[in-house]
Amino acid sequence: MVDPQNPLEPENEYQQPGREVYFYEGQDSSALVAKVSTALMLGLKSMVVSDSKKFIKKLETTMTVEVDDKGCLFEPDELGNSVTNQLRIWSIHADNSGSEENKAFIKDISKEVKNVDALLASPSLGTGVDICDYHFDAVFGAFHAVSQSATECAQALHRYRHLVALHIWVAPRPPFGYKETNAQKIKQQMLDLNQMTAFLIRIDKENGTRGVEKDWALDAYCEIEAQRNYSINNLRDELMTLLEEMAYNITTVESEPDAVVKTKLKEAGQYLDTAHQLAVVNAANISPQVYLARQAQEYLSPEEIVECEKYRLQRDYGMPVTPELVQRDAGGHLISQLIALESLLAPSSGEIIDPDTGRQYPAPPQIVADKDLRERDYLPLAIDWHNYSSKWLARHNLGLPKLLARLMAGEEICATDPDVVRMTQMAIASRVHVKAILNLTIPENCQPLWLVGVLLNQLGLATASRKKGGRGQQVTYRSLEVESIAFAVSVLQYREQQRLLKAEREKEQQENVRQHQAKMLSLYGIEPTKTTVSTPPNKDKLLSLEDGVDTALDQLEIVNFDSDNTQEKLQPYLDLVLGTFDVGVSVLKEIVMGLQGQKNLSNSLLRWLSKPISFIPMDVP
Repeated sequence: MVDPQNPLEPENEYQQPGREVYFYEGQDSSALVAKVSTALMLGLKSMVVSDSKKFIKKLETTMTVEVDDKGCLFEPDELGNSVTNQLRIWSIHADNSGSEENKAFIKDISKEVKNVDALLASPSLGTGVDICDYHFDAVFGAFHAVSQSATECAQALHRYRHLVALHIWVAPRPPFGYKETNAQKIKQQMLDLNQMTAFLIRIDKENGTRGVEKDWALDAYCEIEAQRNYSINNLRDELMTLLEEMAYNITTVESEPDAVVKTKLKEAGQYLDTAHQLAVVNAANISPQVYLARQAQEYLSPEEIVECEKYRLQRDYGMPVTPELVQRDAGGHLISQLIALESLLAPSSGEIIDPDTGRQYPAPPQIVADKDLRERDYLPLAIDWHNYSSKWLARHNLGLPKLLARLMAGEEICATDPDVVRMTQMAIASRVHVKAILNLTIPENCQPLWLVGVLLNQLGLATASRKKGGRGQQVTYRSLEVESIAFAVSVLQYREQQRLLKAEREKEQQENVRQHQAKMLSLYGIEPTKTTVSTPPNKDKLLSLEDGVDTALDQLEIVNFDSDNTQEKLQPYLDLVLGTFDVGVSVLKEIVMGLQGQKNLSNSLLRWLSKPISFIPMDVP
């Protein structure tokens, strides 16, 4: 009998001794990509897996798109004979994994792969998929330490079950910085941030700190997140350790970057970006209703994706969609930065005093507090909250609003500016909080102008620099880039106009409701309801069903209503009905009296009135 307090923990000791693994230790994946190209040129069937959708799409593009001597991109089919035109390539990534073709391909993947020369797969080729039949001669893996742990990378490499050689490249370090690996710190930072936001938006700290999740669920989430972060931070060593435990023969390959392959990957990325920008610009326009309906769909076709993106750009920026706007937006990244800029420029809604310490804090603008309140109303889990008010307070405490106002007024700043020096000192002193709230790592030797540039970049603003002074005494000055600030101001003005229009529509709706209620009161004496919440009836004396009691024996007590009070409440409705009948009878009498002497017409009317009355339902506005 297994003790529930001490459950058994299964340990995976699976081994496949003798399998060859080549581990590439270059700074980028160009050497591995060159190896893939060589294998395909030699006629070897290859499978390539990666933790990056973008890498898979770029690799596919290098195999299907050529570059001529003038640097122009074209499809191989356009020029006839091409070696790559003979390759049968199949790719699976997030943009196409839900298509009917890929669903059919994955359903019988062991059979379908026999019709391809190269299979390229991102993490969209998920758990539970394996290729049992022999087909591929080598498996390649390129992992960038972004989203997948070492265990998930190993699973991706072993989708193909046969003992062919593995060629692996792993990024030496995470491209976006190291993440926290202590579960307790992850939990405490989350709770502290939620508590600070709850205080700033004036709700109870205890209720605003946690969502509906249980303690054990939050602890489990933080523990899993810590383990995942540790694996991603040390992905190269972690994956090599896993392969060593499987008794593989690991050969370390010291590879140098391949300049030709790097150029091809860069051109492929530019080609994909250009194609996407043109697709969005040329996409059909859709209505807000269609956009909202598509957000709930599990899979969207490529055409539907670009249509939704075009609608979002028109809604967020209020300007014509151009390739430049698509590129600048970067998938919604810019508009989120401009919203942060908007919140920083908005005036504070007052001051808040901490009852525990008596310290005063500036209250966030109402547009910021409303966003946090909506998240707590509609997102039940605390791990999904963004805490915009805390981010606003962090930037405010650094002195960014004052510095931003000076820059927007056309001033220039240098490294010795008092406001810049004060900002740098405060950022270094509170570097832990800046990292937790703004996700910005402050180095110990933080340069003032670098800090200003990074903080302004988080707000979607770019800076221009110039030097003043004679030779040997030049000082670098920074100012806002004219085109960047002009674009930001136009977007913020558009957003303000949209808010005003929305407020006018809401005010108009409220006025229509008020007029309707006044009309009902004057005509029929019906007063508007005082509250939208109705009190349920009192059922204390009712006999509810119990175990073993038949419904026929459930005798409900008859409630005696006050007849005088009931008649008084229903009298306006009764008068309305009687008045309607009186008006109808009077009209009919006048019609019949007017038809005296017209025998045929009066007889027809009487026959029509003698027919049974059928009520036709009508829509009530």
